[in-house]
Amino acid sequence: MIILSTGFGNGIITTLFILLITLLLMIFRKKYIFKGLAIVNKIILPSLILKDLSKLKVYEKLIFGYRYWVTKNSL
Repeated sequence: MIILSTGFGNGIITTLFILLITLLLMIFRKKYIFKGLAIVNKIILPSLILKDLSKLKVYEKLIFGYRYWVTKNSL
């Protein structure tokens, strides 16, 4: 918006280009945050891969869901 008010560039094209770059930076930043969380989860949280999912306790289901969500967003 500041670019439009200064008269720099072609207005709409410049604004769309800047918005696209900003969106890409936000996506990459999000991915790195979730990759970091995945590493921390691997170190701190217990592995539930060998347990039967139907016999998990409530807090174990929460941990499993959280780990799944972080893993899905880090890929």
